[in-house]
Amino acid sequence: MASELRLFPVIVPLRYVRDEPRTGPSGETGSVTRLGSVDLTLIPSRAMSSTDSNRFSAAGSALGYLAQVEYALLIALQRMDSDVELRLSIETADDITFDADGAPRELWQTKHHIARHGSLGDASPDLWKTLHIWIETSDASTECFLLTTVAAPPDSAASLLGTARTSQDLLSAREKLDTVAGAAGNRSSASYYAKYLDLTDERRLELLARVTVLDGAVDAATLTDHLVGSVRKATTAQRRLPLVERLRGWWHARALSHLLLVAEGRGDWIQLTEIEDRLLSIAQSLRDDNLPLDYSNEPEPRQGAVREDDRVFVEQLQLILLHHERIRQAVYDHNRAFLQRSRWQREQLLAIGELDIYDRRLMEEWRRAFVPLEEPSGDGDITDEDKLRDARQLYGRLQERALPEIRAEVRSGYIPLGSLHILADRLQIGWHPDWIDLLKHRLTEAQGAA
Repeated sequence: MASELRLFPVIVPLRYVRDEPRTGPSGETGSVTRLGSVDLTLIPSRAMSSTDSNRFSAAGSALGYLAQVEYALLIALQRMDSDVELRLSIETADDITFDADGAPRELWQTKHHIARHGSLGDASPDLWKTLHIWIETSDASTECFLLTTVAAPPDSAASLLGTARTSQDLLSAREKLDTVAGAAGNRSSASYYAKYLDLTDERRLELLARVTVLDGAVDAATLTDHLVGSVRKATTAQRRLPLVERLRGWWHARALSHLLLVAEGRGDWIQLTEIEDRLLSIAQSLRDDNLPLDYSNEPEPRQGAVREDDRVFVEQLQLILLHHERIRQAVYDHNRAFLQRSRWQREQLLAIGELDIYDRRLMEEWRRAFVPLEEPSGDGDITDEDKLRDARQLYGRLQERALPEIRAEVRSGYIPLGSLHILADRLQIGWHPDWIDLLKHRLTEAQGAA
């Protein structure tokens, strides 16, 4: 299992108020924290060294918790072929618990150490604390796994409890642990030793027979590669990383909601079938006739932001005096389509020239709606009010048309509509009959956007 087992880059957005250097009235140096132009406080300061920073950092612990969530996903993916009836929980009976028919089948302890620092010798606190937990929480029907990034020393009890152990290895491991517990050299582990020694020889051996140590396991830096490897049957090589990134996004949200319920004392389990269904759904969206949609639920733009939006496609809509709520919807469609098209390109999910071909199809749809049906009669001039009214009507009809999606199985709604606004932003199409003359001043800008 250890060789099969990967973490993800996590970006947490933070907002800071602005700190500016200042000299106080007595000459002391400090920083003034500003909120806008208001001075909030004068704080005596000194330069903080990297040693100071690391001394107070909890990055290693945070990384361990994040790795625990990722390990749960990785183990679940590896179990799907044979143990789909299982369900899992995080931070209940153990770090990770696999359950079947209402009884824990597997208990997992995960120990993630930075740069593989740590100990897995016979007196290792990680090992003894874990054994203590399992003495308390497991029974004869429960398998117990210690997953750790640390490598077990040769001929240690932990090394003898690996996946390839023999009956003699179990006896040797018990002997080594008996010796450590009897000596009671580490005072911080005294209660663990006592609990272990309270067991009979037979019970100790039975416990160790259910324990598997997976040492030298994958660490945070390489988790992604192993997750990608675990979905190799779901899609082609080029699409595995996009699949994993989307599965990860769903998994983090699912794990968060699970942990919130657990923290409230409410029962919650994550079925392996639930993970499998999500995996297959994402894989389906990565087929040749489909594409994943990642921005359907993006927050809508605020009306104030739309009023201040000076992009070319927004001015195009303002030229025909479109209702402000319609403009806001157009901005929403444009932004989501822009993000989605960019991500497809970044992840190389599109064929070469596929977007250009799609844009030409949309331009044909625009021409069918906006190119006049007949030549001008010359009987009278069309008023500006007529032009605006006709443009709004044509725009509304185009919005109601069954516009083509980029691929046959894509069902977005916002991709074709938003892509039309991307074309309008480039001044390749327009809504007002005189859009070219009216927007000459933005031609250079639009060509840059294209």
